[in-house]
Amino acid sequence: MELLIEIPKIKDFNRVNELAKQVHKIHINWRPDLFLDVDEVISKENFEEMIQAKNILVAKLQGEIVGYITFSIQEKNNPSMRYRKQLQIDAICVDEKNRGKGIGTAILQYTKEFGKEINCTDMYLTVNEENENAIKIYEKFGFKVKSIAYSMRIV
Repeated sequence: MELLIEIPKIKDFNRVNELAKQVHKIHINWRPDLFLDVDEVISKENFEEMIQAKNILVAKLQGEIVGYITFSIQEKNNPSMRYRKQLQIDAICVDEKNRGKGIGTAILQYTKEFGKEINCTDMYLTVNEENENAIKIYEKFGFKVKSIAYSMRIV
């Protein structure tokens, strides 16, 4: 499998949004009280900003975008804690037709190497507890549970 991981071009906007909608539909199913069915999950303006900031990568298989990851870098400088430069993964998606082929793992590995190059100390992400497949991938990759967040609907 010849997988290319790179910063997308503006022309890739529609394809990335197609993939984002796949993940977004799953979130709608889990939490229809929070997530809306929208035509664009990522606005064109936000997509352009992520490209400029180099906070988005796409995975291409035979020239077709089959996945993407968005992330940000956050510096944690608290006087009572050690300094950290954290690579915060905001979203990761592999096309539903291409899951189970190691593409997600390859995207995570590439992102981890990028984080090392810019001296990040750790990677961080959150995942819905119902997303058992993603949890398995993250744990196999080496992620550990750091904290547990609770949520409660009150309306």
